[in-house]
Amino acid sequence: MLDMLHVVIGGEPALIRSSQIREVLRPHELTPVPMGPDHLLGLANIHGQIVCIIDAGRVTMLPSAEQPGTTHTRFLLLRDPAMHVGIQVDNVLGIRRIPEHELTGECLVQQITVDDLPVSVLDCRQLLHGEKAGLPG
Repeated sequence: MLDMLHVVIGGEPALIRSSQIREVLRPHELTPVPMGPDHLLGLANIHGQIVCIIDAGRVTMLPSAEQPGTTHTRFLLLRDPAMHVGIQVDNVLGIRRIPEHELTGECLVQQITVDDLPVSVLDCRQLLHGEKAGLPG
């Protein structure tokens, strides 16, 4: 069984492996990046580190996170040794335990069924480093 963080992105349910998330935070003030890519929402100073906050919906088939944020909006800081990146989500619903055999291959986004409902699974490693990484170099 895998522990998955159950979130809402753009009004749609999604799951992310908890092992790929370093921290869940309330949103910090974002500094816009002039002429930055569309998926970059801005830069945040989190614990003295500059972190790029991205809209996962703009680099995947997931919907974009709601703008502006609400009281439920959170930043998920991703666990990565080479980059300081976070994604914005509309809400964090909790942890779900998913059988490992439900996840097939190494896709950026895949669909599974949870409680008879379709749910997207976002692989943050693929988002950052996959063959078809969603983040332009």
